[in-house]
Amino acid sequence: MKTANVIFAILFISVISCTKENAKLSSVSAASVNNAEQQTFHIGDSYGGGIIFYLDSTKKHGLIAAIKDQSTGISWYNNAYIITNARGTAIGKGASNTQKIIKAQGKGSYAAKLCDNYTGGGFTDWFLPSKAELNKLYSHKDKVPGLAATNYWSSTEYDQNSAYDQEFGGGFQFHDDKSFTIHVRAVRAF
Repeated sequence: MKTANVIFAILFISVISCTKENAKLSSVSAASVNNAEQQTFHIGDSYGGGIIFYLDSTKKHGLIAAIKDQSTGISWYNNAYIITNARGTAIGKGASNTQKIIKAQGKGSYAAKLCDNYTGGGFTDWFLPSKAELNKLYSHKDKVPGLAATNYWSSTEYDQNSAYDQEFGGGFQFHDDKSFTIHVRAVRAF
């Protein structure tokens, strides 16, 4: 009987102790989430596997560029001129454009697939930026290291034979033949 009381007392103390620890951990986790929600970011901050180059009006969400180019020369297409319907030009359209390109073109080595396969910083949600997202990257090129004064592909398709790119020396946007080999810098949203 005495042994049973000792075992009961040990179990009771263990349960109470674990409950208090879990309560402490829960409050620490909640505090961490609240801090992240309250955190504001700045253009040029290192975050989420890259460098922040765009922020929305809340300064809590935006776009991140990879820390280096994924290619210094790769084509937009997968050796066939097809319409992918990746026509989104606005901020927020790069990810869906990238998926449309991959769905239409399949396996292979091309700009959108390269970004989709990128795992920088341990993240797997990288994409080829839309025309407007690429222009924002150009606008803050001084805050993002390693961008060359050359052309970069966007995920925005112009027509069956061409897609938009941007020249980072002067900022001009063009639509060039999808077969051209142009630089690629992956981006992701947060």
